[in-house]
Amino acid sequence: MPPRLPDAVEHWPPDRLKPYARNARTHDDDQVAQIAASIVEFGWTNPILVDAEGSIVAGHGRLLAARKLGLDTVPVVVLDYLTPAQRRAYVIADNKLALNAGWNEEVLAAELHALNGAGFDLALTGFSEAELDALMAPLDDEAEDAESAGEDADDDMPAPPREPVSRNGDLWKIGEHRLLCGDSMDASSVARVMNGERAALVFTSPPYGNQRDYTTGGVGDWDALMRGVFTALPVTEAGQVLVNLGLIHRDNEWQPYWRAWLDWMREQGWRRFGLYVWDQGPGLPGDWNGRLAPAFELVFHFNRKARKPNKIVPCKWAGHVNDAHGGIRHKDGHVGEWTHAGQGVQEMRIPDNVIRITRHKARGIETEHPAVFPVALPEFVMRAYSDEHDIVYEPFAGSGTSIVAAQRADRRARAIELAPEYVDVALRRWRKLFPDQPVILDGEGQTFEAVARARGVAIPDD
Repeated sequence: MPPRLPDAVEHWPPDRLKPYARNARTHDDDQVAQIAASIVEFGWTNPILVDAEGSIVAGHGRLLAARKLGLDTVPVVVLDYLTPAQRRAYVIADNKLALNAGWNEEVLAAELHALNGAGFDLALTGFSEAELDALMAPLDDEAEDAESAGEDADDDMPAPPREPVSRNGDLWKIGEHRLLCGDSMDASSVARVMNGERAALVFTSPPYGNQRDYTTGGVGDWDALMRGVFTALPVTEAGQVLVNLGLIHRDNEWQPYWRAWLDWMREQGWRRFGLYVWDQGPGLPGDWNGRLAPAFELVFHFNRKARKPNKIVPCKWAGHVNDAHGGIRHKDGHVGEWTHAGQGVQEMRIPDNVIRITRHKARGIETEHPAVFPVALPEFVMRAYSDEHDIVYEPFAGSGTSIVAAQRADRRARAIELAPEYVDVALRRWRKLFPDQPVILDGEGQTFEAVARARGVAIPDD
Protein backbone atom coordinates (compact mmCIF):
# COMPACT_ATOMS: atom_id res chain seq x y z
CA MET A 1 0.00 0.00 0.00
CA PRO A 2 1.58 3.33 -1.01
CA PRO A 3 2.03 5.94 1.76
CA ARG A 4 -0.52 8.71 2.05
CA LEU A 5 0.48 12.04 0.49
CA PRO A 6 -0.94 15.38 1.67
CA ASP A 7 -3.60 16.83 -0.63
CA ALA A 8 -2.76 20.47 0.05
CA VAL A 9 -1.04 22.96 2.31
CA GLU A 10 -3.63 25.19 3.99
CA HIS A 11 -3.11 28.52 5.72
CA TRP A 12 -4.65 28.88 9.17
CA PRO A 13 -4.59 31.68 11.74
CA PRO A 14 -2.42 30.62 14.71
CA ASP A 15 -5.38 30.81 17.13
CA ARG A 16 -7.14 28.01 15.23
CA LEU A 17 -4.40 25.50 16.18
CA LYS A 18 -4.62 23.64 19.46
CA PRO A 19 -1.38 22.48 21.17
CA TYR A 20 -1.44 18.83 22.20
CA ALA A 21 -1.75 18.79 26.00
CA ARG A 22 0.41 15.65 26.38
CA ASN A 23 3.25 16.79 24.15
CA ALA A 24 6.47 15.64 25.83
CA ARG A 25 8.79 17.82 23.73
CA THR A 26 9.82 21.10 25.37
CA HIS A 27 10.78 24.44 23.80
CA ASP A 28 12.50 27.10 25.90
CA ASP A 29 12.64 30.77 24.92
CA ASP A 30 16.10 30.48 23.36
CA GLN A 31 15.05 27.60 21.12
CA VAL A 32 11.85 29.34 20.04
CA ALA A 33 13.97 32.38 19.15
CA GLN A 34 16.19 30.10 17.04
CA ILE A 35 13.17 28.73 15.16
CA ALA A 36 11.85 32.26 14.60
CA ALA A 37 15.23 33.40 13.25
CA SER A 38 15.29 30.39 10.93
CA ILE A 39 11.83 31.23 9.57
CA VAL A 40 12.89 34.82 8.93
CA GLU A 41 16.10 33.72 7.17
CA PHE A 42 14.90 30.72 5.17
CA GLY A 43 11.15 31.20 4.97
CA TRP A 44 8.56 28.71 6.26
CA THR A 45 9.87 25.40 4.96
CA ASN A 46 8.05 22.89 7.18
CA PRO A 47 4.25 23.10 7.65
CA ILE A 48 2.62 22.40 10.99
CA LEU A 49 0.89 19.02 11.07
CA VAL A 50 -2.56 18.81 12.68
CA ASP A 51 -5.33 16.24 13.03
CA ALA A 52 -8.90 16.66 11.85
CA GLU A 53 -9.78 18.60 15.02
CA GLY A 54 -6.92 21.09 14.63
CA SER A 55 -4.80 19.57 17.40
CA ILE A 56 -1.09 19.81 16.63
CA VAL A 57 0.64 16.56 15.77
CA ALA A 58 4.02 18.11 14.90
CA GLY A 59 5.15 21.74 14.98
CA HIS A 60 4.56 23.08 18.50
CA GLY A 61 7.84 25.00 18.36
CA ARG A 62 6.97 26.46 14.96
CA LEU A 63 3.62 27.72 16.29
CA LEU A 64 5.39 29.43 19.23
CA ALA A 65 7.83 31.01 16.77
CA ALA A 66 4.96 32.23 14.59
CA ARG A 67 3.34 33.91 17.57
CA LYS A 68 6.69 35.47 18.49
CA LEU A 69 6.93 36.87 14.96
CA GLY A 70 3.31 38.07 14.99
CA LEU A 71 2.33 36.11 11.88
CA ASP A 72 -1.32 36.23 10.78
CA THR A 73 -1.35 32.76 9.20
CA VAL A 74 0.78 29.63 9.24
CA PRO A 75 1.05 26.76 6.74
CA VAL A 76 -0.77 23.63 7.86
CA VAL A 77 -1.12 20.06 6.60
CA VAL A 78 -4.18 18.20 7.92
CA LEU A 79 -3.62 14.52 8.72
CA ASP A 80 -7.28 13.59 8.99
CA TYR A 81 -6.64 9.91 8.37
CA LEU A 82 -4.69 9.16 11.55
CA THR A 83 -6.30 7.02 14.24
CA PRO A 84 -6.07 8.39 17.81
CA ALA A 85 -3.30 5.88 18.58
CA GLN A 86 -1.36 6.80 15.43
CA ARG A 87 -1.65 10.48 16.27
CA ARG A 88 -0.27 9.99 19.78
CA ALA A 89 2.55 7.81 18.50
CA TYR A 90 3.54 10.23 15.75
CA VAL A 91 3.80 13.14 18.21
CA ILE A 92 6.65 11.15 19.76
CA ALA A 93 8.07 9.60 16.59
CA ASP A 94 8.37 12.92 14.74
CA ASN A 95 10.84 14.11 17.36
CA LYS A 96 12.61 10.87 18.22
CA LEU A 97 13.29 9.70 14.66
CA ALA A 98 15.19 12.93 13.97
CA LEU A 99 17.22 12.53 17.17
CA ASN A 100 18.28 9.03 16.10
CA ALA A 101 20.18 10.41 13.09
CA GLY A 102 23.93 10.96 13.30
CA TRP A 103 26.42 13.34 11.70
CA ASN A 104 29.31 12.91 9.33
CA GLU A 105 31.33 15.39 11.33
CA GLU A 106 34.11 15.81 8.77
CA VAL A 107 31.57 16.85 6.12
CA LEU A 108 29.65 18.95 8.65
CA ALA A 109 32.80 20.81 9.74
CA ALA A 110 33.73 21.50 6.12
CA GLU A 111 30.26 22.92 5.43
CA LEU A 112 30.42 25.13 8.52
CA HIS A 113 33.83 26.42 7.51
CA ALA A 114 32.52 27.24 4.03
CA LEU A 115 29.50 29.09 5.45
CA ASN A 116 31.67 30.95 7.94
CA GLY A 117 34.04 31.99 5.16
CA ALA A 118 31.07 33.38 3.23
CA GLY A 119 30.11 35.50 6.24
CA PHE A 120 26.95 33.53 7.04
CA ASP A 121 25.64 33.75 10.62
CA LEU A 122 26.35 30.25 11.95
CA ALA A 123 23.93 30.74 14.83
CA LEU A 124 21.18 30.19 12.27
CA THR A 125 22.30 26.57 11.86
CA GLY A 126 21.00 25.82 15.35
CA PHE A 127 24.36 24.91 16.90
CA SER A 128 25.38 26.60 20.14
CA GLU A 129 28.60 28.55 20.35
CA ALA A 130 30.19 25.76 22.40
CA GLU A 131 29.24 23.20 19.74
CA LEU A 132 30.68 25.41 17.00
CA ASP A 133 33.89 25.79 19.02
CA ALA A 134 34.17 22.01 19.20
CA LEU A 135 33.33 21.38 15.57
CA MET A 136 35.39 24.07 13.92
CA ALA A 137 38.90 22.98 14.81
CA PRO A 138 41.31 24.00 12.06
CA LEU A 139 40.94 21.84 8.95
CA ASP A 140 44.39 20.49 8.07
CA ASP A 141 45.40 19.80 4.47
CA GLU A 142 47.32 16.78 5.68
CA ALA A 143 46.50 14.58 8.61
CA GLU A 144 48.90 14.79 11.53
CA ASP A 145 49.75 11.94 13.81
CA ALA A 146 49.06 12.38 17.51
CA GLU A 147 52.70 13.03 18.40
CA SER A 148 53.29 15.75 15.81
CA ALA A 149 49.97 17.41 16.64
CA GLY A 150 50.85 17.51 20.33
CA GLU A 151 47.77 15.50 21.24
CA ASP A 152 47.49 13.42 24.38
CA ALA A 153 46.27 9.84 23.95
CA ASP A 154 44.73 10.04 27.43
CA ASP A 155 42.25 12.62 26.10
CA ASP A 156 40.53 9.96 23.97
CA MET A 157 37.16 8.90 25.32
CA PRO A 158 34.37 6.55 24.25
CA ALA A 159 30.94 7.74 23.19
CA PRO A 160 28.24 7.68 25.89
CA PRO A 161 26.15 4.49 25.77
CA ARG A 162 22.45 4.38 24.98
CA GLU A 163 21.93 2.02 27.94
CA PRO A 164 24.41 2.62 30.78
CA VAL A 165 25.54 0.05 33.30
CA SER A 166 25.73 2.63 36.09
CA ARG A 167 22.69 3.72 38.04
CA ASN A 168 21.94 6.56 40.39
CA GLY A 169 23.50 5.81 43.77
CA ASP A 170 26.32 3.62 42.45
CA LEU A 171 29.64 4.33 44.13
CA TRP A 172 32.58 3.03 42.13
CA LYS A 173 36.01 2.42 43.61
CA ILE A 174 38.55 3.04 40.86
CA GLY A 175 42.02 2.21 42.10
CA GLU A 176 42.57 4.83 44.81
CA HIS A 177 39.78 7.03 43.47
CA ARG A 178 36.02 7.13 44.08
CA LEU A 179 33.26 8.08 41.61
CA LEU A 180 29.63 8.42 42.67
CA CYS A 181 26.69 8.52 40.29
CA GLY A 182 24.64 11.16 42.04
CA ASP A 183 23.93 14.83 42.65
CA SER A 184 26.76 17.02 43.97
CA MET A 185 24.11 19.40 45.40
CA ASP A 186 23.04 16.63 47.78
CA ALA A 187 24.97 16.76 51.06
CA SER A 188 24.54 13.04 51.73
CA SER A 189 25.99 12.19 48.31
CA VAL A 190 29.01 14.40 48.97
CA ALA A 191 29.50 12.82 52.40
CA ARG A 192 29.29 9.36 50.89
CA VAL A 193 31.92 9.91 48.21
CA MET A 194 34.26 11.68 50.67
CA ASN A 195 33.88 9.01 53.38
CA GLY A 196 35.04 11.34 56.15
CA GLU A 197 37.95 12.80 54.17
CA ARG A 198 38.58 16.44 53.27
CA ALA A 199 40.00 17.68 49.99
CA ALA A 200 43.07 19.88 49.65
CA LEU A 201 41.87 21.06 46.24
CA VAL A 202 38.70 21.47 44.19
CA PHE A 203 39.14 21.83 40.45
CA THR A 204 36.08 21.68 38.25
CA SER A 205 34.46 22.99 35.08
CA PRO A 206 30.69 23.43 35.55
CA PRO A 207 28.25 24.09 32.70
CA TYR A 208 28.74 27.60 31.35
CA GLY A 209 25.66 29.56 32.38
CA ASN A 210 22.28 28.17 31.28
CA GLN A 211 23.84 27.38 27.93
CA ARG A 212 24.04 23.61 27.82
CA ASP A 213 21.22 21.12 27.43
CA TYR A 214 22.65 17.65 27.84
CA THR A 215 21.64 14.20 29.05
CA THR A 216 20.30 15.31 32.41
CA GLY A 217 17.81 17.73 30.88
CA GLY A 218 19.84 20.92 31.03
CA VAL A 219 20.50 23.68 33.53
CA GLY A 220 17.38 25.65 34.41
CA ASP A 221 18.86 27.92 37.10
CA TRP A 222 22.64 28.22 36.95
CA ASP A 223 22.96 30.29 40.11
CA ALA A 224 20.90 27.76 42.09
CA LEU A 225 23.07 24.94 40.73
CA MET A 226 26.28 26.68 41.72
CA ARG A 227 25.02 27.62 45.17
CA GLY A 228 23.89 24.06 45.75
CA VAL A 229 27.25 22.58 44.76
CA PHE A 230 29.45 25.13 46.53
CA THR A 231 27.44 25.55 49.75
CA ALA A 232 29.46 23.09 51.80
CA LEU A 233 32.57 22.08 49.90
CA PRO A 234 34.37 19.16 51.60
CA VAL A 235 37.74 20.93 51.84
CA THR A 236 40.39 21.51 54.44
CA GLU A 237 40.92 24.89 56.11
CA ALA A 238 43.64 25.69 53.56
CA GLY A 239 41.71 24.16 50.66
CA GLN A 240 42.00 25.84 47.27
CA VAL A 241 39.02 26.05 44.88
CA LEU A 242 39.66 26.63 41.16
CA VAL A 243 36.75 26.81 38.71
CA ASN A 244 37.06 26.87 34.92
CA LEU A 245 34.39 28.89 33.09
CA GLY A 246 34.15 30.04 29.49
CA LEU A 247 32.46 32.98 27.82
CA ILE A 248 28.98 32.77 26.38
CA HIS A 249 27.32 35.32 24.11
CA ARG A 250 23.68 36.32 23.73
CA ASP A 251 22.30 39.11 21.57
CA ASN A 252 25.83 39.90 20.36
CA GLU A 253 27.15 40.57 23.87
CA TRP A 254 29.25 38.42 26.16
CA GLN A 255 27.40 37.65 29.36
CA PRO A 256 28.92 38.02 32.85
CA TYR A 257 26.69 35.18 34.03
CA TRP A 258 28.99 34.46 36.97
CA ARG A 259 28.47 37.86 38.64
CA ALA A 260 25.80 36.87 41.18
CA TRP A 261 27.60 33.62 41.99
CA LEU A 262 30.89 35.45 42.65
CA ASP A 263 29.11 37.79 45.06
CA TRP A 264 27.48 34.81 46.76
CA MET A 265 30.87 33.07 47.15
CA ARG A 266 32.22 36.13 48.95
CA GLU A 267 29.21 36.07 51.28
CA GLN A 268 30.16 32.47 52.14
CA GLY A 269 33.64 33.61 53.14
CA TRP A 270 35.48 32.64 49.95
CA ARG A 271 38.01 35.22 48.77
CA ARG A 272 38.28 35.97 45.06
CA PHE A 273 41.95 35.14 45.38
CA GLY A 274 43.05 34.86 41.76
CA LEU A 275 41.84 35.09 38.18
CA TYR A 276 43.78 33.15 35.57
CA VAL A 277 43.58 32.74 31.82
CA TRP A 278 43.67 29.35 30.15
CA ASP A 279 45.39 29.94 26.81
CA GLN A 280 44.02 27.15 24.62
CA GLY A 281 46.36 27.67 21.70
CA PRO A 282 45.62 29.02 18.21
CA GLY A 283 42.15 30.47 17.78
CA LEU A 284 39.58 28.85 15.55
CA PRO A 285 39.24 30.16 11.97
CA GLY A 286 36.46 32.43 10.80
CA ASP A 287 35.12 35.90 11.50
CA TRP A 288 33.00 34.94 14.56
CA ASN A 289 30.50 37.71 13.85
CA GLY A 290 33.24 40.32 14.04
CA ARG A 291 34.89 39.13 17.26
CA LEU A 292 38.45 37.87 17.44
CA ALA A 293 38.80 34.09 17.24
CA PRO A 294 38.12 32.41 20.61
CA ALA A 295 41.27 31.00 22.20
CA PHE A 296 40.94 31.32 25.98
CA GLU A 297 38.80 30.57 29.01
CA LEU A 298 38.96 31.76 32.61
CA VAL A 299 39.92 30.02 35.86
CA PHE A 300 38.54 31.58 39.05
CA HIS A 301 40.59 30.88 42.19
CA PHE A 302 38.96 31.02 45.64
CA ASN A 303 40.33 30.33 49.10
CA ARG A 304 40.01 31.27 52.75
CA LYS A 305 43.69 30.79 53.47
CA ALA A 306 46.55 31.24 51.02
CA ARG A 307 48.72 28.33 49.97
CA LYS A 308 51.94 28.81 48.05
CA PRO A 309 51.81 27.10 44.65
CA ASN A 310 54.33 24.37 43.99
CA LYS A 311 57.25 25.11 41.70
CA ILE A 312 56.40 22.90 38.74
CA VAL A 313 57.63 24.86 35.70
CA PRO A 314 61.22 24.18 34.55
CA CYS A 315 63.41 27.30 34.43
CA LYS A 316 64.95 28.02 31.04
CA TRP A 317 68.27 29.07 32.57
CA ALA A 318 68.37 26.44 35.33
CA GLY A 319 71.86 26.09 36.81
CA HIS A 320 73.19 29.31 35.29
CA VAL A 321 75.24 31.26 37.86
CA ASN A 322 74.35 34.94 38.06
CA ASP A 323 77.16 37.44 37.53
CA ALA A 324 78.15 39.82 40.26
CA HIS A 325 77.04 42.79 38.15
CA GLY A 326 74.07 43.41 35.94
CA GLY A 327 71.63 45.21 38.21
CA ILE A 328 70.33 48.77 37.97
CA ARG A 329 72.71 51.39 36.55
CA HIS A 330 73.19 54.31 38.93
CA LYS A 331 73.48 58.01 37.98
CA ASP A 332 77.29 57.82 38.11
CA GLY A 333 77.26 54.96 35.61
CA HIS A 334 78.00 52.26 38.18
CA VAL A 335 76.11 49.02 37.63
CA GLY A 336 74.81 47.51 40.82
CA GLU A 337 75.02 43.86 41.87
CA TRP A 338 72.33 41.22 41.49
CA THR A 339 70.62 40.31 44.74
CA HIS A 340 71.43 36.66 43.96
CA ALA A 341 74.93 37.25 42.60
CA GLY A 342 76.97 34.07 42.48
CA GLN A 343 73.93 31.81 42.92
CA GLY A 344 72.63 29.39 40.33
CA VAL A 345 69.20 29.84 38.76
CA GLN A 346 66.67 27.50 40.39
CA GLU A 347 65.59 24.36 38.59
CA MET A 348 61.84 25.03 38.85
CA ARG A 349 59.60 28.05 39.32
CA ILE A 350 55.94 28.72 40.12
CA PRO A 351 53.55 28.84 37.14
CA ASP A 352 52.33 32.00 35.40
CA ASN A 353 48.76 33.17 35.70
CA VAL A 354 48.35 32.40 31.99
CA ILE A 355 48.03 28.62 31.72
CA ARG A 356 49.30 27.62 28.28
CA ILE A 357 47.80 24.23 27.51
CA THR A 358 46.49 23.51 24.03
CA ARG A 359 42.93 22.27 23.98
CA HIS A 360 42.43 19.01 22.12
CA LYS A 361 40.64 19.09 18.80
CA ALA A 362 36.93 18.60 18.55
CA ARG A 363 35.41 15.53 20.14
CA GLY A 364 32.24 16.08 18.14
CA ILE A 365 28.72 17.20 18.87
CA GLU A 366 27.32 13.88 20.02
CA THR A 367 29.18 14.17 23.33
CA GLU A 368 27.02 17.00 24.63
CA HIS A 369 28.53 17.22 28.07
CA PRO A 370 30.26 20.10 29.78
CA ALA A 371 33.78 20.11 31.10
CA VAL A 372 35.43 18.52 28.10
CA PHE A 373 39.02 19.67 28.63
CA PRO A 374 42.42 18.04 28.15
CA VAL A 375 43.80 15.89 30.96
CA ALA A 376 46.80 18.22 31.10
CA LEU A 377 44.69 21.08 32.51
CA PRO A 378 43.48 19.48 35.78
CA GLU A 379 46.82 17.70 36.08
CA PHE A 380 48.58 21.08 35.93
CA VAL A 381 46.30 22.57 38.61
CA MET A 382 46.69 19.50 40.83
CA ARG A 383 50.48 19.65 40.64
CA ALA A 384 50.43 23.39 41.36
CA TYR A 385 48.02 23.46 44.29
CA SER A 386 48.17 20.05 45.96
CA ASP A 387 50.77 17.53 47.07
CA GLU A 388 51.21 13.87 46.23
CA HIS A 389 48.50 11.62 47.71
CA ASP A 390 46.27 14.63 48.53
CA ILE A 391 42.50 14.36 48.07
CA VAL A 392 41.07 16.30 45.10
CA TYR A 393 37.30 16.86 44.85
CA GLU A 394 35.49 17.11 41.49
CA PRO A 395 31.71 17.82 41.69
CA PHE A 396 31.19 17.78 37.89
CA ALA A 397 33.09 14.64 36.88
CA GLY A 398 31.79 14.46 33.33
CA SER A 399 33.80 11.95 31.33
CA GLY A 400 36.33 11.38 34.12
CA THR A 401 39.11 13.67 32.94
CA SER A 402 39.99 14.81 36.46
CA ILE A 403 40.17 11.21 37.64
CA VAL A 404 42.69 10.41 34.90
CA ALA A 405 44.62 13.55 35.84
CA ALA A 406 44.68 12.54 39.49
CA GLN A 407 46.10 9.15 38.58
CA ARG A 408 48.85 10.77 36.50
CA ALA A 409 49.66 13.30 39.25
CA ASP A 410 49.56 10.71 42.08
CA ARG A 411 46.58 12.39 43.76
CA ARG A 412 43.36 10.75 44.96
CA ALA A 413 40.16 11.89 43.24
CA ARG A 414 36.73 12.00 44.84
CA ALA A 415 34.23 12.73 42.07
CA ILE A 416 30.47 12.96 41.48
CA GLU A 417 28.62 12.82 38.15
CA LEU A 418 24.86 13.14 37.75
CA ALA A 419 24.44 11.41 34.36
CA PRO A 420 24.82 7.59 34.43
CA GLU A 421 25.93 7.65 30.76
CA TYR A 422 28.98 9.70 31.66
CA VAL A 423 29.79 7.64 34.72
CA ASP A 424 30.05 4.74 32.26
CA VAL A 425 32.23 6.83 29.94
CA ALA A 426 34.59 7.58 32.83
CA LEU A 427 34.75 3.91 33.86
CA ARG A 428 35.34 2.59 30.33
CA ARG A 429 37.96 5.25 29.76
CA TRP A 430 39.72 4.19 32.97
CA ARG A 431 39.61 0.50 32.05
CA LYS A 432 41.26 1.26 28.72
CA LEU A 433 44.01 3.51 30.16
CA PHE A 434 44.71 1.54 33.34
CA PRO A 435 43.64 -2.07 32.73
CA ASP A 436 45.57 -3.34 35.77
CA GLN A 437 43.64 -1.05 38.15
CA PRO A 438 40.35 -2.51 39.46
CA VAL A 439 36.90 -0.93 39.05
CA ILE A 440 34.67 -2.20 41.88
CA LEU A 441 31.11 -1.32 42.88
CA ASP A 442 31.04 -0.32 46.55
CA GLY A 443 28.97 -2.61 48.74
CA GLU A 444 28.66 -5.30 46.09
CA GLY A 445 32.34 -5.99 45.56
CA GLN A 446 31.65 -6.72 41.89
CA THR A 447 33.68 -5.54 38.94
CA PHE A 448 32.20 -3.27 36.27
CA GLU A 449 31.93 -6.28 33.94
CA ALA A 450 30.16 -8.40 36.56
CA VAL A 451 27.68 -5.62 37.34
CA ALA A 452 26.97 -5.21 33.62
CA ARG A 453 26.21 -8.93 33.29
CA ALA A 454 23.99 -8.90 36.38
CA ARG A 455 22.02 -5.93 35.03
CA GLY A 456 21.78 -7.38 31.53
CA VAL A 457 23.66 -4.50 29.89
CA ALA A 458 26.21 -4.99 27.13
CA ILE A 459 29.39 -2.93 27.44
CA PRO A 460 30.25 -1.38 24.04
CA ASP A 461 33.57 -2.31 22.48
CA ASP A 462 35.99 0.59 22.79
